[in-house]
Amino acid sequence: MRPPHDCTKRVAIAAKRAAASDRFLRLDVVNFYPSINHKILFDQLRGKGADPRTVALIERAVTNPTGFDNGDASEVGVPQGLSISNILSMLYLEGLDDHFSEKYQYFRYVDDLLLIVAEAEAVSVHNEIADYMQVDLALRTHELDPKQPDKTAITPVESGTEYLGYHISSTGLRIRERSYKKMFRAIVGCLRPLKGTARTEQVLWRLNLIITGCRVEERSVGWVFFFRQSTDVGQFHRMDAFVRQQLKLYGLKDHISSVKRFAKAYHETRYNRGGTTYIPDFDNFTLADMMRAIHLVKGTSLEALGTMDRSEVEDIYWKMVKREVAKLERETVDFFTYGS
Repeated sequence: MRPPHDCTKRVAIAAKRAAASDRFLRLDVVNFYPSINHKILFDQLRGKGADPRTVALIERAVTNPTGFDNGDASEVGVPQGLSISNILSMLYLEGLDDHFSEKYQYFRYVDDLLLIVAEAEAVSVHNEIADYMQVDLALRTHELDPKQPDKTAITPVESGTEYLGYHISSTGLRIRERSYKKMFRAIVGCLRPLKGTARTEQVLWRLNLIITGCRVEERSVGWVFFFRQSTDVGQFHRMDAFVRQQLKLYGLKDHISSVKRFAKAYHETRYNRGGTTYIPDFDNFTLADMMRAIHLVKGTSLEALGTMDRSEVEDIYWKMVKREVAKLERETVDFFTYGS
Protein backbone atom coordinates (compact mmCIF):
# COMPACT_ATOMS: atom_id res chain seq x y z
CA MET A 1 0.00 0.00 0.00
CA ARG A 2 1.25 3.47 -0.90
CA PRO A 3 1.81 5.73 2.14
CA PRO A 4 -0.89 8.39 2.68
CA HIS A 5 1.42 11.32 1.85
CA ASP A 6 2.19 9.72 -1.52
CA CYS A 7 -1.53 9.46 -2.25
CA THR A 8 -2.17 13.11 -1.38
CA LYS A 9 0.75 14.18 -3.57
CA ARG A 10 -0.71 12.38 -6.58
CA VAL A 11 -4.14 13.90 -5.91
CA ALA A 12 -2.63 17.40 -5.72
CA ILE A 13 -0.88 16.93 -9.07
CA ALA A 14 -4.12 15.76 -10.68
CA ALA A 15 -6.07 18.64 -9.12
CA LYS A 16 -3.72 21.21 -10.65
CA ARG A 17 -4.40 19.74 -14.08
CA ALA A 18 -8.17 19.52 -13.62
CA ALA A 19 -10.64 21.72 -15.45
CA ALA A 20 -12.24 24.57 -13.51
CA SER A 21 -15.62 22.83 -13.68
CA ASP A 22 -14.35 19.44 -12.43
CA ARG A 23 -15.47 17.99 -9.13
CA PHE A 24 -13.92 16.04 -6.31
CA LEU A 25 -15.97 12.97 -5.44
CA ARG A 26 -15.04 11.60 -2.03
CA LEU A 27 -16.49 8.34 -0.74
CA ASP A 28 -16.04 6.59 2.58
CA VAL A 29 -17.04 2.99 3.34
CA VAL A 30 -19.30 2.31 6.31
CA ASN A 31 -17.46 0.11 8.87
CA PHE A 32 -15.01 -1.22 6.31
CA TYR A 33 -12.94 -3.79 8.21
CA PRO A 34 -15.90 -5.23 10.19
CA SER A 35 -17.91 -5.54 6.96
CA ILE A 36 -15.47 -7.52 4.78
CA ASN A 37 -17.35 -10.59 3.58
CA HIS A 38 -15.43 -13.81 4.24
CA LYS A 39 -16.80 -15.80 1.33
CA ILE A 40 -15.89 -13.04 -1.14
CA LEU A 41 -12.46 -12.63 0.44
CA PHE A 42 -11.56 -16.32 0.40
CA ASP A 43 -12.87 -16.74 -3.15
CA GLN A 44 -10.54 -13.89 -4.13
CA LEU A 45 -7.61 -15.61 -2.44
CA ARG A 46 -8.32 -18.88 -4.21
CA GLY A 47 -8.76 -17.04 -7.51
CA LYS A 48 -5.26 -15.64 -7.09
CA GLY A 49 -3.91 -19.19 -6.89
CA ALA A 50 -3.00 -19.00 -3.21
CA ASP A 51 -1.81 -22.22 -1.61
CA PRO A 52 -4.83 -24.03 -0.06
CA ARG A 53 -2.98 -24.48 3.23
CA THR A 54 -2.26 -20.77 3.37
CA VAL A 55 -5.90 -19.95 2.64
CA ALA A 56 -6.97 -22.34 5.42
CA LEU A 57 -4.64 -20.64 7.91
CA ILE A 58 -5.88 -17.18 6.94
CA GLU A 59 -9.47 -18.36 7.11
CA ARG A 60 -8.92 -19.70 10.62
CA ALA A 61 -7.26 -16.46 11.75
CA VAL A 62 -10.00 -14.26 10.27
CA THR A 63 -13.07 -16.25 11.24
CA ASN A 64 -11.89 -17.21 14.72
CA PRO A 65 -9.26 -14.66 15.84
CA THR A 66 -9.50 -15.65 19.52
CA GLY A 67 -8.48 -19.23 18.74
CA PHE A 68 -11.26 -20.67 20.89
CA ASP A 69 -13.52 -23.25 19.29
CA ASN A 70 -16.76 -21.85 20.68
CA GLY A 71 -18.90 -22.20 17.57
CA ASP A 72 -19.13 -18.44 17.16
CA ALA A 73 -17.03 -18.11 14.01
CA SER A 74 -18.14 -15.01 12.13
CA GLU A 75 -18.98 -14.64 8.44
CA VAL A 76 -17.88 -11.02 8.08
CA GLY A 77 -15.10 -8.80 9.36
CA VAL A 78 -11.31 -8.75 9.43
CA PRO A 79 -9.75 -7.91 12.82
CA GLN A 80 -7.51 -4.85 12.39
CA GLY A 81 -5.03 -6.28 14.87
CA LEU A 82 -3.96 -9.07 12.52
CA SER A 83 -0.58 -8.62 10.84
CA ILE A 84 -2.15 -9.44 7.47
CA SER A 85 -5.22 -7.20 7.82
CA ASN A 86 -3.90 -4.45 5.53
CA ILE A 87 -2.88 -6.96 2.87
CA LEU A 88 -6.29 -8.63 2.96
CA SER A 89 -8.05 -5.26 2.72
CA MET A 90 -5.94 -4.36 -0.32
CA LEU A 91 -6.83 -7.66 -1.98
CA TYR A 92 -10.51 -7.18 -1.19
CA LEU A 93 -10.65 -3.84 -3.03
CA GLU A 94 -8.28 -4.76 -5.85
CA GLY A 95 -11.12 -5.39 -8.30
CA LEU A 96 -12.67 -2.03 -7.39
CA ASP A 97 -9.34 -0.32 -8.08
CA ASP A 98 -8.89 -2.05 -11.43
CA HIS A 99 -12.43 -1.32 -12.56
CA PHE A 100 -12.58 2.39 -11.73
CA SER A 101 -8.94 3.47 -12.20
CA GLU A 102 -9.28 2.55 -15.88
CA LYS A 103 -12.28 4.86 -16.30
CA TYR A 104 -11.62 7.81 -13.98
CA GLN A 105 -8.97 9.74 -12.09
CA TYR A 106 -9.21 7.48 -9.08
CA PHE A 107 -7.30 7.45 -5.78
CA ARG A 108 -7.71 5.29 -2.69
CA TYR A 109 -6.13 4.98 0.73
CA VAL A 110 -7.59 1.99 2.62
CA ASP A 111 -11.35 2.73 2.43
CA ASP A 112 -11.13 6.46 1.65
CA LEU A 113 -11.80 6.97 -2.07
CA LEU A 114 -11.31 10.20 -4.01
CA LEU A 115 -12.02 10.79 -7.68
CA ILE A 116 -11.79 13.80 -9.99
CA VAL A 117 -14.70 13.76 -12.42
CA ALA A 118 -16.63 16.10 -14.67
CA GLU A 119 -19.38 18.04 -12.94
CA ALA A 120 -22.13 16.48 -15.05
CA GLU A 121 -21.15 12.90 -14.17
CA ALA A 122 -20.30 13.26 -10.46
CA VAL A 123 -23.58 11.92 -9.09
CA SER A 124 -23.76 9.04 -11.59
CA VAL A 125 -20.17 8.01 -10.80
CA HIS A 126 -21.01 8.06 -7.10
CA ASN A 127 -23.99 5.79 -7.74
CA GLU A 128 -21.91 3.50 -9.94
CA ILE A 129 -19.29 3.01 -7.24
CA ALA A 130 -21.88 2.59 -4.50
CA ASP A 131 -23.69 -0.07 -6.56
CA TYR A 132 -20.44 -1.91 -7.35
CA MET A 133 -19.50 -2.01 -3.68
CA GLN A 134 -22.89 -3.29 -2.61
CA VAL A 135 -23.27 -5.94 -5.32
CA ASP A 136 -19.69 -7.17 -5.74
CA LEU A 137 -18.22 -6.53 -2.29
CA ALA A 138 -21.20 -6.47 0.12
CA LEU A 139 -20.08 -3.03 1.33
CA ARG A 140 -21.97 0.23 1.83
CA THR A 141 -20.70 3.76 1.36
CA HIS A 142 -21.96 6.72 3.33
CA GLU A 143 -24.75 8.45 1.45
CA LEU A 144 -24.34 11.86 -0.13
CA ASP A 145 -25.41 14.13 2.69
CA PRO A 146 -24.54 17.85 3.00
CA LYS A 147 -24.89 17.46 6.76
CA GLN A 148 -22.02 14.91 6.82
CA PRO A 149 -19.40 16.36 4.44
CA ASP A 150 -16.63 14.43 6.20
CA LYS A 151 -17.82 11.15 4.71
CA THR A 152 -19.16 11.20 1.14
CA ALA A 153 -19.26 14.51 -0.72
CA ILE A 154 -19.03 16.25 -4.09
CA THR A 155 -17.14 19.57 -4.15
CA PRO A 156 -15.58 21.81 -6.82
CA VAL A 157 -11.89 21.11 -7.40
CA GLU A 158 -11.31 24.86 -7.34
CA SER A 159 -12.58 25.21 -3.75
CA GLY A 160 -11.18 21.83 -2.69
CA THR A 161 -11.93 18.92 -0.39
CA GLU A 162 -10.52 17.36 2.76
CA TYR A 163 -8.59 14.14 2.31
CA LEU A 164 -6.16 12.31 4.61
CA GLY A 165 -5.60 15.31 6.86
CA TYR A 166 -5.14 17.83 4.04
CA HIS A 167 -7.31 20.37 2.31
CA ILE A 168 -6.61 19.78 -1.39
CA SER A 169 -7.61 22.12 -4.20
CA SER A 170 -6.43 23.16 -7.64
CA THR A 171 -4.22 25.80 -5.98
CA GLY A 172 -2.30 23.37 -3.77
CA LEU A 173 -2.20 21.53 -0.46
CA ARG A 174 -2.59 22.85 3.03
CA ILE A 175 -3.14 21.18 6.38
CA ARG A 176 -6.86 20.92 6.98
CA GLU A 177 -8.20 23.15 9.74
CA ARG A 178 -9.08 20.38 12.21
CA SER A 179 -5.69 18.69 11.89
CA TYR A 180 -4.07 22.09 12.34
CA LYS A 181 -6.07 22.80 15.51
CA LYS A 182 -5.16 19.36 16.88
CA MET A 183 -1.51 20.34 16.65
CA PHE A 184 -2.13 23.47 18.72
CA ARG A 185 -3.84 21.28 21.32
CA ALA A 186 -0.93 18.83 21.25
CA ILE A 187 1.50 21.65 22.07
CA VAL A 188 -0.66 22.86 24.94
CA GLY A 189 -0.96 19.28 26.19
CA CYS A 190 2.82 18.83 26.04
CA LEU A 191 3.46 21.97 28.11
CA ARG A 192 0.65 21.47 30.62
CA PRO A 193 2.67 19.11 32.91
CA LEU A 194 4.88 22.12 33.71
CA LYS A 195 2.06 23.22 36.02
CA GLY A 196 2.75 20.08 38.05
CA THR A 197 5.99 18.34 38.92
CA ALA A 198 7.35 17.78 35.41
CA ARG A 199 10.90 18.95 34.79
CA THR A 200 11.47 21.66 32.22
CA GLU A 201 14.17 19.62 30.43
CA GLN A 202 11.87 16.63 30.06
CA VAL A 203 8.98 18.68 28.67
CA LEU A 204 11.16 20.60 26.22
CA TRP A 205 12.69 17.34 24.93
CA ARG A 206 9.19 16.04 24.20
CA LEU A 207 8.17 19.35 22.65
CA ASN A 208 11.13 19.22 20.29
CA LEU A 209 10.20 15.66 19.34
CA ILE A 210 6.64 16.78 18.50
CA ILE A 211 8.00 19.65 16.39
CA THR A 212 10.63 17.77 14.38
CA GLY A 213 9.54 14.14 14.47
CA CYS A 214 12.38 11.66 14.19
CA ARG A 215 14.03 8.80 12.34
CA VAL A 216 13.76 5.47 14.12
CA GLU A 217 14.21 1.89 12.90
CA GLU A 218 14.74 3.32 9.40
CA ARG A 219 11.34 5.05 9.45
CA SER A 220 10.43 8.73 9.46
CA VAL A 221 7.85 9.49 12.14
CA GLY A 222 5.99 12.64 13.10
CA TRP A 223 3.56 15.38 12.25
CA VAL A 224 5.86 17.45 10.04
CA PHE A 225 6.95 14.37 8.10
CA PHE A 226 3.33 13.49 7.36
CA PHE A 227 2.41 17.04 6.30
CA ARG A 228 5.56 17.81 4.34
CA GLN A 229 3.50 17.92 1.11
CA SER A 230 1.81 21.12 2.27
CA THR A 231 2.42 24.16 0.10
CA ASP A 232 1.24 26.62 2.78
CA VAL A 233 4.48 27.41 4.62
CA GLY A 234 2.68 30.11 6.58
CA GLN A 235 0.93 27.45 8.64
CA PHE A 236 4.28 26.28 10.00
CA HIS A 237 5.40 29.81 10.83
CA ARG A 238 2.16 30.39 12.73
CA MET A 239 2.82 27.22 14.72
CA ASP A 240 6.25 28.57 15.67
CA ALA A 241 4.73 31.86 16.82
CA PHE A 242 2.26 29.92 18.97
CA VAL A 243 5.06 27.88 20.57
CA ARG A 244 6.98 31.06 21.45
CA GLN A 245 3.83 32.57 22.92
CA GLN A 246 3.17 29.50 25.07
CA LEU A 247 6.75 29.35 26.32
CA LYS A 248 6.50 32.96 27.46
CA LEU A 249 3.25 32.19 29.28
CA TYR A 250 5.06 29.44 31.19
CA GLY A 251 7.97 31.75 32.06
CA LEU A 252 10.33 29.99 29.65
CA LYS A 253 11.30 32.94 27.49
CA ASP A 254 14.99 32.17 28.07
CA HIS A 255 14.46 28.66 26.63
CA ILE A 256 12.97 29.76 23.30
CA SER A 257 16.32 29.50 21.52
CA SER A 258 16.65 25.84 22.58
CA VAL A 259 13.26 24.87 21.13
CA LYS A 260 13.21 23.78 17.51
CA ARG A 261 11.02 25.31 14.83
CA PHE A 262 8.26 23.81 12.72
CA ALA A 263 9.25 25.87 9.67
CA LYS A 264 12.84 24.64 9.83
CA ALA A 265 11.76 21.02 10.37
CA TYR A 266 9.36 21.33 7.42
CA HIS A 267 12.14 22.64 5.17
CA GLU A 268 14.58 19.91 6.24
CA THR A 269 11.98 17.16 5.85
CA ARG A 270 10.86 18.39 2.46
CA TYR A 271 14.19 19.36 0.89
CA ASN A 272 17.02 17.80 2.91
CA ARG A 273 15.80 14.52 4.40
CA GLY A 274 18.93 12.60 3.49
CA GLY A 275 21.41 15.09 4.92
CA THR A 276 19.67 16.80 7.81
CA THR A 277 20.98 16.74 11.36
CA TYR A 278 18.12 18.91 12.59
CA ILE A 279 15.77 15.95 12.97
CA PRO A 280 16.98 13.34 15.49
CA ASP A 281 18.00 9.98 14.09
CA PHE A 282 17.56 7.64 17.06
CA ASP A 283 19.13 4.74 15.13
CA ASN A 284 22.49 6.52 15.03
CA PHE A 285 22.78 8.02 18.50
CA THR A 286 26.17 7.58 20.10
CA LEU A 287 26.44 6.25 23.64
CA ALA A 288 26.89 9.83 24.86
CA ASP A 289 23.76 10.89 22.94
CA MET A 290 21.80 8.03 24.50
CA MET A 291 22.92 8.96 28.00
CA ARG A 292 22.02 12.60 27.51
CA ALA A 293 18.56 11.66 26.18
CA ILE A 294 17.93 9.40 29.17
CA HIS A 295 19.11 12.14 31.50
CA LEU A 296 16.76 14.71 29.95
CA VAL A 297 13.69 12.46 29.78
CA LYS A 298 14.02 10.26 32.86
CA GLY A 299 16.20 12.48 35.05
CA THR A 300 18.82 9.80 35.68
CA SER A 301 22.14 11.48 36.44
CA LEU A 302 24.94 11.22 33.90
CA GLU A 303 27.18 9.96 36.69
CA ALA A 304 24.85 7.04 37.42
CA LEU A 305 24.53 6.24 33.73
CA GLY A 306 28.31 6.29 33.43
CA THR A 307 28.59 3.39 35.87
CA MET A 308 26.32 1.14 33.76
CA ASP A 309 27.31 -1.32 31.07
CA ARG A 310 26.66 -0.15 27.52
CA SER A 311 24.02 -2.87 27.04
CA GLU A 312 22.13 -1.62 30.11
CA VAL A 313 22.17 1.96 28.84
CA GLU A 314 21.01 0.83 25.40
CA ASP A 315 18.18 -1.19 26.93
CA ILE A 316 16.92 1.84 28.91
CA TYR A 317 17.35 4.08 25.86
CA TRP A 318 15.39 1.90 23.43
CA LYS A 319 12.54 1.27 25.86
CA MET A 320 12.28 5.03 26.37
CA VAL A 321 12.50 5.86 22.65
CA LYS A 322 9.96 3.24 21.60
CA ARG A 323 7.51 4.49 24.22
CA GLU A 324 7.87 8.11 23.10
CA VAL A 325 7.73 7.22 19.39
CA ALA A 326 4.62 5.06 19.87
CA LYS A 327 2.86 8.06 21.42
CA LEU A 328 4.05 10.27 18.55
CA GLU A 329 2.73 7.78 15.97
CA ARG A 330 -0.68 7.59 17.67
CA GLU A 331 -0.94 11.37 17.63
CA THR A 332 0.14 11.56 13.99
CA VAL A 333 -2.55 9.08 12.90
CA ASP A 334 -5.08 11.12 14.86
CA PHE A 335 -4.13 14.25 12.88
CA PHE A 336 -5.23 12.80 9.53
CA THR A 337 -8.33 10.88 10.63
CA TYR A 338 -11.74 12.46 10.14
CA GLY A 339 -12.62 12.84 13.80
CA SER A 340 -12.80 16.31 15.32
